Amino acid sequence: MNRERQFRQHRRTALATIASIGAFAPLFAAGPALAQEERSTAPSLPDSAGEDAAPGGDRVSALEDRLEELNARLKESEEMRLKSVSPLSWNGYVDFGFFVPLGNRGVGWVRDTGMMRQFPQYSNYSWTFLGDILSTAVNTRGEVADLGDAPDAPRFDSVNSDGAASFILNEINLRPRFQLSERAILRASVNFVPRTGSDFALGDFVDADLGELEYLLTGDGKTSVFVGKTMPVFGIEYKDRKSDQRFGITPSLIARYTTGSQLGIKIRSKLADDWLILAASVTNNSSTIEMFHFYSEIDKNNSKFLNGRAAVSIPVGRLYRADDRLELGVSGEWGGQDRATDSSGKMWLAGLDLQYLSVNFVVKGALMEGRSPGHPDPADGVWGLHLNPSGYLEVDWQLLARFGIYARLENRDALVTLGNERIYVTKEWRVTAGFHVVVNPHMVVKAEYLHNDEYGGINEFDNDIATSSLVLFF
Repeated sequence: MNRERQFRQHRRTALATIASIGAFAPLFAAGPALAQEERSTAPSLPDSAGEDAAPGGDRVSALEDRLEELNARLKESEEMRLKSVSPLSWNGYVDFGFFVPLGNRGVGWVRDTGMMRQFPQYSNYSWTFLGDILSTAVNTRGEVADLGDAPDAPRFDSVNSDGAASFILNEINLRPRFQLSERAILRASVNFVPRTGSDFALGDFVDADLGELEYLLTGDGKTSVFVGKTMPVFGIEYKDRKSDQRFGITPSLIARYTTGSQLGIKIRSKLADDWLILAASVTNNSSTIEMFHFYSEIDKNNSKFLNGRAAVSIPVGRLYRADDRLELGVSGEWGGQDRATDSSGKMWLAGLDLQYLSVNFVVKGALMEGRSPGHPDPADGVWGLHLNPSGYLEVDWQLLARFGIYARLENRDALVTLGNERIYVTKEWRVTAGFHVVVNPHMVVKAEYLHNDEYGGINEFDNDIATSSLVLFF
């Protein structure tokens, strides 16, 4: 039986070998002919006259045509891929926080009353308040722990913690972006702000802080015109006014003058290989924030605000990276007072700013002043402003990939008046320090401490804030 199995196996092997030889026999037979054809079509070396054989040139030309065809197909495929991307995109965040007021029930001011008034020169006003009403900020919106109970001053106290430590859902932000055409972009930003209601009414409110059309005037995208409710052009702090853009939590003491949205038209351009930055706008309102005294989105007079900024952005070589830049800017705005029904009184703001930008290290600051005459009749609600030089200097340092620290030194020196009814005397300086931790690309935890102090004849009182924020963004 073993011999029979061996015989069968040898027979199968032999048959397989014969079949293989039969399959390749035509190629063996054609070998000499193929070799001869190859020799006859192979390119020859240049002759003594330096001329190449034609068949070789034809082959190179065919390869070049083939490469051009492949490149065209790749380009067409890339264009189809881009067209398949949705023109609508969404960004946004949820900002959840916890804060602790430390002194004065979270209120940033005190009344100047009694026989021993600190500022008797303002006794002609019905009420005199000392401090800074927005100094006890607890979030990026600039909302304070408590606005206090000023006499005859009805106001919307959105947080109203009465000095208690509290969790807070600061804001839910949605930012849609739609590509209307190759050069036209629609943007919007809507904030949903959950707050405490009363008397069976909800306290929640919606804040539409951006709604604009951007049209790219140049193909390189460096010159654009904006129409609608747009970001201001004054200074630099408006660039990181949202929780997912700001390195820290709270805005500076002068952010109330420079980060408010404006309704109108603006143009922005980068020139000379991005060395020169120019921006200008014509708007209804100033760049003050909506919760402050001077904001009015819809104009009540025919005088518009003229706004502008010019900056020089200089490459400064390698400190941390070769593309570090130093930017120096000057800003200004001038126009009819917001809330005024006539154009007689003019408001103006002027300022300087600087920022050193590196991949993990930023130094930025601003200095400004301004005036607004107000109106003698308090019933008109037109506030006066005498803002002396005020500003801030901030350092943001990303020490590690997931951990960063920051500090800010700032001051505000201002008189804010409403007719002869009330005056706010502010001589405030503040030190803000904190850290942030990048948990993942969509989650950041921040914590900071704000130490407020008074100077220039105002007796110091306790009005510090410790606050934190968990920002979840997409």
